[in-house]
Amino acid sequence: MDTEIKVTELPAFKAFRLDAVLPNGHSVGYINISLKGTVADLCDLCVKDSYIYLWPHFMPALLSIKRKRNYQNQGIGSRLLATAIEHSKSKGCSQMKGWMHGDKVRLERFYRSFGFEINGINIALDLENMHNKAFKTDSQRSAFSV
Repeated sequence: MDTEIKVTELPAFKAFRLDAVLPNGHSVGYINISLKGTVADLCDLCVKDSYIYLWPHFMPALLSIKRKRNYQNQGIGSRLLATAIEHSKSKGCSQMKGWMHGDKVRLERFYRSFGFEINGINIALDLENMHNKAFKTDSQRSAFSV
């Protein structure tokens, strides 16, 4: 999928956001990371199944078009998470933590493919020792993409 990952720094919140953006400018996925000392807190990761095309401000909102196309299982979530990991490391973080909600079996496979340890719904990744973990290539992770 032809998407660009855009980083938005949110210094007032000690956080950053990554958006997966199509060439037409529409966001089809995002990840929000809150920075707490040396811990990157994965707040949420979402890959959309649709987007709404909003007409320019002078057109009525009721003319907006909902474009239904599933952007899941195309590697967008993998690219977002890989970029978030690298950006968190560049910010001096040594750990990434979060929790899972949704299809637990699928999410466990996805996060484990990045080397996360899973305890119930909680996930944690040691960013300093990632080279010792099985960090799979994009093609190996694609079956588990979110």
